[in-house]
Amino acid sequence: MVIQTAVYSIIIITVFMALVLVYINRKLVSFDPLSEPKGVVLLMIMAAQTVDNMVKTKTNEKVAKYLAPYIMTIAAYIFLSNIAGLFSLETPTSNYSVTLALAVITCILIEVYSAKGRGVKGYIKSWFEPLAPFVVMNIMSKFSTLLSLSLRLFGNILSGSILMSVIYQMLGNISKLIPVIGQFNIVGVIIAPALHFYFDLFAGVMQAFIFITLSVSFIGKELPDKQ
Repeated sequence: MVIQTAVYSIIIITVFMALVLVYINRKLVSFDPLSEPKGVVLLMIMAAQTVDNMVKTKTNEKVAKYLAPYIMTIAAYIFLSNIAGLFSLETPTSNYSVTLALAVITCILIEVYSAKGRGVKGYIKSWFEPLAPFVVMNIMSKFSTLLSLSLRLFGNILSGSILMSVIYQMLGNISKLIPVIGQFNIVGVIIAPALHFYFDLFAGVMQAFIFITLSVSFIGKELPDKQ
């Protein structure tokens, strides 16, 4: 059985996140609520408030209470996966099975909150609106959301990885024109960091933000109201 190399990156990122969460939990448990928050505690409070406010804006307080932790976790996972290439790991989100799994989770949540908001009868009825024959179109709409979320993240991260590979090869060929030191791809060492900043770091942040924003927006649209 052939194991995809992305599996190792997924394991490393998951273990790293688990260790970080254990560390953060210890800091929060030992934090005195009467003292001024600093360092990790302050950072986590700011991050939690930002995500919580974003989710509340698109949904409501009741939904945000349960949805915000998922959104914050998935944002951290996608971000770490997107920048894995900076640490010589394969980028998990450049593997479609990973982005598809993330999109499936979001789509399940969309249907769960739709059923909760509309009730069982209202949820079943929504599949046949505005007329019964439109059930086919409604089913296709559900799959289009799944494909949109998964392919957008996958395509953007994969294209960045491919571009960086091509750029490294091009810079390596240019470096060979330089006597003696050219064999070490000296041009790539000088130019690549700036490109990594965009394709890995900046794009990694943006794609994580886009994914969670769309996820929250799609869930919010299924709620009957936001009061």
